[in-house]
Amino acid sequence: MGKFMAASSAKKWWKNAIIYQIYPRTFCDSNGDNIGDIPGIISKLHYLKELGVDVIALGPIFPSPYHDKGYDTSDFRAIDPDLGTMEDFDRLISRAKRVGIKVMMDICIASTSDEHQWFKKALAGDEKYRNYYYLSAYKRNNWRGIRSRSAWNKAENGEWFLSVLGKNQPDLNWNNPDVYEEMADAMKFWLDKGVAGFRLDSVNIIYKNSLADGGFNMFVKGGEHYLNTKGCLDILRRLNHDVWSKHKCFIVGEGVYIMPEDSKHMCDGGVDAVFFIGRIDSESKFIQRLQNRHNNKKLIKLVDKGQKTVENPINYVETGDNANYVKFFGNDKINCLNFSKVYTGMHLSLMGVPFINDGEYCRDPKVEDDPTSLYSFTSKMIEFRKNSKALSEGVYHRVAAPYDVLIFTREAKEERLYIYCNLTPSNRQVEFYGDRIVFSTYDIESLEPFFLKPYEFRIIASNI
Repeated sequence: MGKFMAASSAKKWWKNAIIYQIYPRTFCDSNGDNIGDIPGIISKLHYLKELGVDVIALGPIFPSPYHDKGYDTSDFRAIDPDLGTMEDFDRLISRAKRVGIKVMMDICIASTSDEHQWFKKALAGDEKYRNYYYLSAYKRNNWRGIRSRSAWNKAENGEWFLSVLGKNQPDLNWNNPDVYEEMADAMKFWLDKGVAGFRLDSVNIIYKNSLADGGFNMFVKGGEHYLNTKGCLDILRRLNHDVWSKHKCFIVGEGVYIMPEDSKHMCDGGVDAVFFIGRIDSESKFIQRLQNRHNNKKLIKLVDKGQKTVENPINYVETGDNANYVKFFGNDKINCLNFSKVYTGMHLSLMGVPFINDGEYCRDPKVEDDPTSLYSFTSKMIEFRKNSKALSEGVYHRVAAPYDVLIFTREAKEERLYIYCNLTPSNRQVEFYGDRIVFSTYDIESLEPFFLKPYEFRIIASNI
């Protein structure tokens, strides 16, 4: 890991930022209609600033029929009326800037909603917009969709359209230069308003290198023609050159079956960082299998691999889809809280950019005064990270430990920290290094000299 030196971490504003993910519809309701909204987010800006947040990453806010949690977009230049108005959004940008918080947006550039005007015009026979999509009188190939048996679905006029993500989400044809210009202009529109960057949803499937039948593929039939293609990388690099680099924004890629090696390629002149497989995603059957087998060894291996593969890994507790990961790892209220703490502590200690999800603990003002709450722990851990050269800039190295305990060091020029993460509900005997305990999920006076307590997170400083 030594090749990624600490000196590189200060080059871009986002490298030491704490990013807070918000799913707007469930975050804060300002008008009593039981739907979270942009004015509700504005009302919580002071609260997020006190937590230590530098950036808020909004989930989908575009108009949408919500067949896919808002990622099926029907207008890339408007605000969903349920969430507020464009004036509300402009006010959010202004108020956030006033308190020192940047705003990122979530956008799916792989497809649109079948209710988008482009698609409606395409079905009506407009030749310009027909070439925005993949339309055919028959199924062109044997591809399977990500969530369905076939990647082809029949439109109301009897034509078939390619829709890898879902039956209501026709794929955009990125071979068409007009599609590139439309999406580039849409991102410029929001960047000009003051948006600090984007999370690009399902970005690694945008380019199809052919429509030939798919052969055997370990992920999905046909995937060899559209997963992580060279054409996709070329588009990301072009968008970087034409749009993103002009605004000094932060671009995060999220996709389908992205492995750490794929993310390394995507960051080569394209996006700044990538969410890849290995995260905790409670909706993932893969992660559920890990829990069923109590396979912390595999989980730790994935975290470690991510730290070693890319220079700026994304470290996150949940997905942007507002899943509840702790139910798979905690078996009661206390264990859920303690697991949440050790997992949050781990991700705030790893090298890379931490994304915090908008869990229940960050919506209830009462928890601010509870020293045992996850809010209190997270706030203290963020403050510790921001004041630590080792955590904000240092290199990572894993230390030998029992299979279900993660121990690693973060080391800068004048500071070395040993991070201990017991991911089990039992005591674990480990070898301790360093000179003094500086942080823990338990009272420091109560800690054992030879054991980690159940779901304990501990930081020990070393004199160097």
